[in-house]
Order: sequence, then structure tokens, then C-alpha cells
Amino acid sequence: MTPLFGKLFDQLDARLHVRADTRKSANKVFPSNWSFLLGEVALFSLVILVLTGIFLTFFYRPNVEAVTYTGSNPVFAGRTLPAAFESIVRLSSDINGGLLFRRLHRGASHLFIATIVLHMLRILLTGAFRKPRELNYFVGIGLLTLAFGAGFTGYSLPYDSLAGTGIRIAYSELLSLPLIGDRVAFWIFGGAFPTGDVIPRFFVLHVMLLPAALIGTVGLHLFMVYRQKHTQFPRVGVDGHQLVLGKPLWPLQFAESTTLFLWTGGLLAAAAVLIPWSDVALLGPYVPGEVGNNAQPDWFLFWLEGALRIFPPIEFGIPGTLIISGPFVAGVVLPGLIFTFLAFYPFLEKWLYKLEGEWHVLQNPLEIPLRAGVMLGVFSALLLLSAAATNDILSRMLGIPIEVMTWFFRITVIVAPIVLGLGIARYARRRLNRRQRHVPSTETEAQQRYIAA
Repeated sequence: MTPLFGKLFDQLDARLHVRADTRKSANKVFPSNWSFLLGEVALFSLVILVLTGIFLTFFYRPNVEAVTYTGSNPVFAGRTLPAAFESIVRLSSDINGGLLFRRLHRGASHLFIATIVLHMLRILLTGAFRKPRELNYFVGIGLLTLAFGAGFTGYSLPYDSLAGTGIRIAYSELLSLPLIGDRVAFWIFGGAFPTGDVIPRFFVLHVMLLPAALIGTVGLHLFMVYRQKHTQFPRVGVDGHQLVLGKPLWPLQFAESTTLFLWTGGLLAAAAVLIPWSDVALLGPYVPGEVGNNAQPDWFLFWLEGALRIFPPIEFGIPGTLIISGPFVAGVVLPGLIFTFLAFYPFLEKWLYKLEGEWHVLQNPLEIPLRAGVMLGVFSALLLLSAAATNDILSRMLGIPIEVMTWFFRITVIVAPIVLGLGIARYARRRLNRRQRHVPSTETEAQQRYIAA
């Protein structure tokens, strides 16, 4: 620290007494494992999203009024386009750096959601949700939900053919809510789609409310990580419940994180230059009634699209009033059940194994048969639902009638997760039974319960 900054810091410390807190923060230990960096990549992606999003906001027009494009793009020159789509074309073709910033923003959004999903998967598989981290686990589920919402509203704003199809599906899902669907849809969309105020309202959600909620949730998550002891993978001869081995925040972890941030930004910039994604000319503006069935959403919503495609067209209700419909079950009830189950799974595991005390050492999921079976079953079901979102494409590629393909997914999405979950749970149980004869005496009673269950 230079003399000038040293004097400034001394003056600041004399008034705010920050030296002790700074020293404590700088000495916080971070264990070394590549999977712990997933959360940092998500954080860096969010920073890039905010910075590029500010630039894009200067040029975007959040409405669907018809305007004439007079820019340099030959595909749309002189055509009448929705104002939102026209502003995206103008940003991509006529604003210096506009296309680069769009691609950076789009790439960072996919990386942000992907690393959150992988981070959550690591937490679920290794048991990082156990006491005392249950609250932070709930924060993580909320963060994942907000990321999905930000991603959906973000890819809806260009109002291209893909965005319009996704918005219409969302509008139909709101209408499917029993008894109150029409009022909720009108309240959110401001009218019957494609009219109403959906784009202005999605714009407010995407650039104000959801980013504020994401930043606040990430801040809360980081605060909890700072306040609690860091989890770590087991090491021979080390009691990880009492001692954390790793690098201090300053200077080693800070240097590693700075390098990771530069790599993240550099790779996103290289991808934005080399990969021609976010090309609106390939999609065109949204025109109701002119979009084919093969307009898939972004990858993180494939599973929801797949559920809507393969769920049977059931309807239940009283005469004159529809209460329960297929879109409501597939698009509202099923996602709600999945997220609710993930939220309450830690308590199920704690109750079944009668766990007590705090847990700071991570585990191989094969050491807990219940966790291995449940997680493989749930995530295999999500992957199969994601594949079902391409049932029409697979039908054309394989020459199989789409009806047969749909029934194939209807059956396998139920049978395969059960078979896989029970199979991996049985394998894990046999594996632990072989180890049970050699349980170290230093393991706690609760840990032995894991092995014996």
C-alpha cells in the first residue's frame, strides 16, 4: 500500500474502525476445488450482464407499435416492423458495437443460468444444504427462480418469432389458472395477447425489478457464505468439521478470482466475435399465426416446453367452468411440485437419517443412497422432458410419426427416472454395505447412520 493510500486508510479507520473487520475478511479461508468456482463464474456473469444491459437499454424501444426501419440492414430496409424488433435490428446493424454488446449480453445470460444450475447440482449432490446452510439453500433456489424469470423476459424483449411464441405460451399458462386465470393474465399482460402492454411490462421486469432482486439475493447469499464456515471435501487425517484448509481471501483467493473474472470476460468476448448468435435476421419479427411448432425456447426452459408437449389434453371441472386443464398441470403444477420437493428434500434426508449437529464436510452422493437415487431420478426426468421439447424435430430426423414419439416420451419420462433412481440407490446401498464392516471409529454416530441406512 502506497503512503498516500495508507494515510487515507488510516483516516478512514479512525472514523469507521474498519481495520479489524478488513483484516478478518482478508484472512477468511477458501478451500481449493474447481467446483467452488462455479458460483464465482455466475457472479462475474451477472456483473457483465448488468454492464452490457445498461448499454442496450439506451437503444431499446419497449413497445410493439408499427414503425418503418430505415437503417442499413438490407433484409429489413423499408419494412414495417414492431418498434421493439426494429430497435434490435437498428442496434445490431447501425450502432457501433451494438451487435457485440448484444452477443456479450446473451452469452453472459446463458453462462449465468448454466453456472447457477451446475452450482445447485453440486450443492445437492455433495450435501452442502445441510445444517447450518438450509437458509442459504433456500436463497439459492430463489436465485435460480429469478434467473429463469430474467432469462425468459430477456429473450422475450426482441419480439421476434421465438419471443412471440414464448410469450403466447406464458399467456396461455396464466389463462389456465383455475377460476382466476383471465384476471391474472389481464393484470400481467394489460390485455389479451398480442395486444396489451406485455413488452413494456416485461421491460420493467427485466431491467429493474428482476435485476434488483437478483443483486439483492446474490448479496444475501454472499453474506451468508462469509458469515458461515466454508464447506470442503474430506481430507485424510483432517477433521473438516473443525478446520478449514485452503487459501486466504487476500491475496491468494483474490488473485485467483481476478484471473477467473478476466478469463470469463475474455471467453465471452471471443464467443461474441466468433459465434454468430443473436441474429434476428434468422427469426424475423413476431407475426401471430406464422410461427411453426419447432420454435423452441432457450435451453433452460426446454423441460417446461417438453412437459407441455407430451402431457395429455385432460380437462376437469363443473358444468360451465373449467377447473383443471392439461396446460395448468404441466406448466404450473409440475414445476411447482419440482421446486417444492427440492426445497424440502434437506428436511426429508435429515428426518430419515435422524441427523443432528452441523455438517461442514461434503460427501460423495454414492455414500447416501436416498440422495443418489432421488437426484438421478429427478434430473433424468428433467433431461427427458427437455428432449421431449424437440419431439417434432426428432420425428422428422428419425422418420418416426410424431404421435409415436410423443407416447415414447410419455412413458419413458415416468419409467426411466424410477428405474435409474432405484438402480443407483441399490448400487449405492451395496457399496456402503461392503464398507460398513470397515467404518472408522473416528466417524460420528450420525455419519455411521448414513452408512447403515
